[in-house]
Amino acid sequence: MNIQERIQQSQWVPLLRGSDNIYFSPVIPNKKLQGAMSYLPHGVSPNDVLMLIDDTVFGSAKAGMCLTAKGLFYKESFEDEKAYPFEHIQRIEADIGILTSSILINGCDELNFSQLDKGVVRTLVAFLNELHQGKQETKQTIVKIDAELRIIIDLFAYFITFSAGQWNTRSKEAVSDHFTKLNDKAVHQYVEKLLKEQTHFDYEDLLHRLADLKDKLDYNLRREMIEQLVYAMALGQVEQNQADLFMTHLCRVTNVSKAVLPELVKIIYQCMAGEMNQKKASDLTDQQLQACKLLEIQPELLNEQTLQAAYRKKMADFHPDKYQSLPESVQQLIEQQAQQLNQARAVLKRYLDNN
Repeated sequence: MNIQERIQQSQWVPLLRGSDNIYFSPVIPNKKLQGAMSYLPHGVSPNDVLMLIDDTVFGSAKAGMCLTAKGLFYKESFEDEKAYPFEHIQRIEADIGILTSSILINGCDELNFSQLDKGVVRTLVAFLNELHQGKQETKQTIVKIDAELRIIIDLFAYFITFSAGQWNTRSKEAVSDHFTKLNDKAVHQYVEKLLKEQTHFDYEDLLHRLADLKDKLDYNLRREMIEQLVYAMALGQVEQNQADLFMTHLCRVTNVSKAVLPELVKIIYQCMAGEMNQKKASDLTDQQLQACKLLEIQPELLNEQTLQAAYRKKMADFHPDKYQSLPESVQQLIEQQAQQLNQARAVLKRYLDNN
C-alpha cells in the first residue's frame, strides 16, 4: 500500500481536514503551494505535496510543513528549512506546551506550530506515525558494555540534559570529554551511539538499576561516581535544591553516606556559577543582548526554559483571530512585530545550542 492509499484510508485525515491551517491534495490552494515552494528543496514540485500545513499568521504558507511520499519538509520563521526523509525517522512524538505545541522527530528535532491547537498537534502526530508504520526502521547498533559503566554513563547523560531535555553542543562535548578519554572501545561506541539519540531515561528506573549494582561496585568508585554526577547536574543546569535532593537519592541507593561529601553540591555549584556567569556575560553579542531585551529575558537567566516561556508569553499576543478585522496596513505592522520576536528567539536559540 503506497502513501496516497494510506492517507485515503487514515482515520485521522477527516479530523485534520477540520483544521483551518491543514490542506490535503488535490485541494491545496495554489497560493499556499507557491508560498511553500520557498522552502521546498530543488526537485520537489507542487504536485508532490500531499499535505500542507500553513503556520503563518496571515496565510502566506512560507512557514509550516509539507508532506510528500519521501518525507517531511519543515520551515520555521527565520530558521533554515529542514528535511526529514521517512527512512531516517525512527519515532514521532507530541510536545505540548502551555501556549504553543510542537512535534519531536527522533526525540530531538522540534517542529513548532504556533497556529495549531494541542488537539490538532496530537492528531497530526498520530497520523504521521500511522503513515510511518510499515516503513523499515533503522536498525539500532547493539553495543556490549559492562552494566556498571552503562549506568554511570546513562545517569551522567540524564543529569547533563536535565534542563534542556535534549543534547546540545555543550552537553555533547562534556560527555565526550568525560568518557571517551577512557581507553575502552565499548565505552567509545556506547557514547557515540548515545549522542546520536535523544535521552529518554526514567529516573526511577535509573535508581533501581543503580541499586541492583551497588554490591558489585567498590565503595570509592560509588563515591567518585556521585561526585561526577553532581558535576553533570551543574553542567545540566539542575537547580541547586534539586541537585541536593538527587545526591541524597544517589547516596541512599548506593549506601554512600552523605556525610562524607560535605557541602559538595554547594561547592561545585558556586564554582560552576562563577564560571558560567562570567562566560555568559562575555559571550553575548549586542544582537543577543538586544534579543534578550525584546523578549524581556535577563541575560544572566537565559536558558532553554526562560527562552521558551518568554517567547510563548509574547507570541500569545499575536493570535490571528485578534487582528483579522483590522486594516491590512495594521496587520502588516503586527506581522512585523511577530517576525521580530521569531528572529529574537532564533538568535538566542542558536546561542544556546552552541554553548
